[in-house]
Amino acid sequence: MNASDPRSLPSPPRRRMHAALLAGAASALGVGSLLTSMPSAADQLRPTPSDFEGPYRPVRGTSWGGVDLMSSRDAVSAGKPLILAGRLIDTAGRPRAGLSLQVWQANSTGRYDYHPGETPGHGRPDPGFRGHGQSEVDAEGWFAFRTIRPGGYKRTLFGFVPWTFVPHIHVAVRSAERDLLVTQADLDKVVAQRAFTAYGDHAELMRSAAMRRLAAATGIGGLAGAAVPEGLELIRFDVVIAAAA
Repeated sequence: MNASDPRSLPSPPRRRMHAALLAGAASALGVGSLLTSMPSAADQLRPTPSDFEGPYRPVRGTSWGGVDLMSSRDAVSAGKPLILAGRLIDTAGRPRAGLSLQVWQANSTGRYDYHPGETPGHGRPDPGFRGHGQSEVDAEGWFAFRTIRPGGYKRTLFGFVPWTFVPHIHVAVRSAERDLLVTQADLDKVVAQRAFTAYGDHAELMRSAAMRRLAAATGIGGLAGAAVPEGLELIRFDVVIAAAA
């Protein structure tokens, strides 16, 4: 899926019919950016819901790494490469510079390689994939990580309940050593899902300091341009937290 394809971006909020109609027209014309507006005091944004942290968050003392979830800059993983990117804002529509994001996930076979509690036989190891990363958002609230599309997997909850987990990436918003929010990006829903719109258009994202940082970390120079290089999928996942958080 190409990042310039509007189908790879979240749909606009349903609460405003005119915004939905504008976004639909933009999609029909092949326009990659979304038309959005900041909320009034009486029309606050809805916070992103919290979600299941799961048993495989990296243990305390783990070296989280940065914006690249590969084991090294030049590592090659078995998974389909993608960029998880978006904007962190509060319910008043303001970017939350100074906060950081932690992300962690399974590899392409559904295995959490890095976690000592992972059960033998669940998926296959992937030495090219670290599986977790951390970064501050930039001054405008943007963030961007290089990773791979995780595999879905089956586990037993509470020791007896069989459960199938769809492909997902865990996301934690952090202030110093404190979680402000722990949620998930559900990739089977093309990530429109937890945050209900896109805050800032595609061109703004591609020009952001967060994307330049990712280009420097990965050596993918094309990330500094207007479009994601061929072979990379862009997943847009915006996060909204309470204004007082």
